[in-house]
Amino acid sequence: MKKALVICSLALLSFIPASAQFSWGIRGGLNLVNNDITAVNGESATDKDSYTGFFIGPMAELQIPIIGIGVDAALLYSQKGLEISDEETMKNQSLAIPVSLKYSLGLGNFAAVYFAAGPQLDFKIGDLDREYKDGNDVKEFALEKSTWSINVGAGVKLINHIQAGVNYNIPVSKEGAYKFTENPTVGTAIDHEPVDIKASTLQFQLTWTF
Repeated sequence: MKKALVICSLALLSFIPASAQFSWGIRGGLNLVNNDITAVNGESATDKDSYTGFFIGPMAELQIPIIGIGVDAALLYSQKGLEISDEETMKNQSLAIPVSLKYSLGLGNFAAVYFAAGPQLDFKIGDLDREYKDGNDVKEFALEKSTWSINVGAGVKLINHIQAGVNYNIPVSKEGAYKFTENPTVGTAIDHEPVDIKASTLQFQLTWTF
């Protein structure tokens, strides 16, 4: 799967001819994350479904004149957040590299709408493991060092410099794993099988290009 996504990214870049227009800028926005974690008893291991975070970093875009097709790529610091109890929060931090094929449709000289889709690779940074004690039970959260996902989004371009859009990030690989151990300190410990964590993300993003 990883090889297929790498090939897809390279294929997107190969579509761009020498006459393409280049622009670069700064992108930032909000992550609204739905962490899918299901405990062995069928109940959620967390108390909430969604958590907020942010992302920011440089981006670049190559666009073919007239037909409106191009490639958009960015290098973003992204923080999603993972709330593991009412009082315990684990930062899910990464360097995200999204690459998207982008189609823009002009609405006059100063505005356009765009549609984008493509793969994203995240390299995790910071603390990847967290152990949380809940009474006599222990909950362990372990994040993967890297993850793959697919982005699908749309938005508007204004006055040739501003882009505002909504993006949905769909996980391809797991975000990490959750393990639940009952009564590990009283001699009757029960180790349950690890459960995969997946995180789909709704993103609201704003880009300023130069």
